[in-house]
Amino acid sequence: MTDWLYQIRIVVTSALSTDLRSMGTSTTAQEVAEIAKKYDMRAVCTYDAFKAYCEEAEGNGLEGYSLYNWTKATLDNPAKREKHQKSFAFYRDNDQIYSKDVAEALHEDLLVLNSPDILEVKLIDSNPKNNPQPPQ
Repeated sequence: MTDWLYQIRIVVTSALSTDLRSMGTSTTAQEVAEIAKKYDMRAVCTYDAFKAYCEEAEGNGLEGYSLYNWTKATLDNPAKREKHQKSFAFYRDNDQIYSKDVAEALHEDLLVLNSPDILEVKLIDSNPKNNPQPPQ
């Protein structure tokens, strides 16, 4: 039996996204930051992560960046850009996935906030059968 690793993702309102991305002072942004800190994590905006990936690829040459074209096209699409600006994943250092125990505890703490600005809290496992795979 395989022990899958997990990630927590949240989808938030535009207002909370702006606040989280700018280290804002809204109550919900502060609560999310405190919960992340409790688990030695940080909330990373998917759009910002995609943008950083493209900038790194462009700075280093596109060879070795197999997802560059897909990621760049996503950033250039207004609807997808808006969607990803409202999506955040929790990273522990640079690890995007972590143990089930940690993920479940983080998931529960975020659900307890019951904030109208947090539209969705998702627990995602690393099993490829359960997740869309990146383009080849």
